[in-house]
Amino acid sequence: MAQESLEHAHGHAHADHAAQPPAGTRRAAILVAIFAAIAVILEMSANDAQIAYLARTITASDIWNEYQAKSVRRAVRSEAADMLRATATGPAAADAIARAESEAARLADDPSAGGMKQLAARAQGDERIRDHALHDHEQLERSVRVLQIAIVLLGLYLATRFMALMLGGLVIGLGAVAWGAVALLGIV
Repeated sequence: MAQESLEHAHGHAHADHAAQPPAGTRRAAILVAIFAAIAVILEMSANDAQIAYLARTITASDIWNEYQAKSVRRAVRSEAADMLRATATGPAAADAIARAESEAARLADDPSAGGMKQLAARAQGDERIRDHALHDHEQLERSVRVLQIAIVLLGLYLATRFMALMLGGLVIGLGAVAWGAVALLGIV
């Protein structure tokens, strides 16, 4: 009876050992989970960069619209001064010409109220920020795509136990994580 108990216990020990997945399978599953979590974080960061890109695009467009409106008003004031110069005479005409020229100059360059020169500088600054946000978005999206490929390779390893797939998934995944980290830090 003692012999049977030992054999029965020994059989359960082998059954428990056989029921556990191999260490490589556990590692691959853990890597899939880690890479998936990192991919979600990078995807959220990419979405944030895309939102920043869209916001800066709208802001720059609004500033350029304001620039265009001032440009039209400046052109009208300059034309008015030219027409008055060609047709009007007397002291009242000289005052009107001076006011029109002064207003045209103020619309072109007015540090206190935002002339065309200042608006162009603001719009170009927003465009630079916009372009940087687009670049960040693209780099983060690339790292997410590569992480997805690594996850697929690891999944194939789980199905086939072909070690090259696990190694490939690991190398590609670590490269994608590094690229995503570099993109988050703004180095690329």
